[in-house]
Amino acid sequence: MHASTAGRTTSISVTDTGVGIPAEELPLVFDRFYRTRLAAEQAVQGIGLGLTIARSIAEAHGGIITATSTLGEGSTFTLTLPTTPQAP
Repeated sequence: MHASTAGRTTSISVTDTGVGIPAEELPLVFDRFYRTRLAAEQAVQGIGLGLTIARSIAEAHGGIITATSTLGEGSTFTLTLPTTPQAP
């Protein structure tokens, strides 16, 4: 895990050393009910809502969540939030 503040935002990144996510699937991982082909093939439990919920929470607080990944090396998920309160 890595955290940093720049200007009016704070970012928290979490990196794993898993199998990674194929580049063509990476734009889809935040979609409701999306599961990577590998997760489906290996019968990994879940219904594909966790990252959708995380994105909704980030956006409700004026932030974003992003993902980068390299096959065979792992993935990094970064949550970036404003450090100042957002107007309602």
